Amino acid sequence: MDILEQSDADIRKVAETIWGDMVNGANSRDWDIYSQHMLAESVTEQARASVEHQWQYSKMFTSLTEEREFMGVLRQMDHVLVLWKQWSTKVEGDFLVMLYLKSVEGDVKVIGSWIR
Repeated sequence: MDILEQSDADIRKVAETIWGDMVNGANSRDWDIYSQHMLAESVTEQARASVEHQWQYSKMFTSLTEEREFMGVLRQMDHVLVLWKQWSTKVEGDFLVMLYLKSVEGDVKVIGSWIR
């Protein structure tokens, strides 16, 4: 089923699993875990280098907590945007996570993510 047709609760369930894997991959600096839900064409050496650079120079990106607060789902033209409040074990404050998800050939894929 297309992600745009799913309920917020169903989208949240899928998104929690995906973001959980991305947090695990980031905290362990494991590109394979971090990128496993991305579109194949997004898993490039350039993307890997960019993410690994963030892991090297930003304490927040490698110290994300398992705990997060779900804020909502926004439906856009061909994808959904899932929002959470996220925390770090090493950097004080609240961070906004935006995970962009799209249905591609029957699978839900990450087409973008942003944390600020």
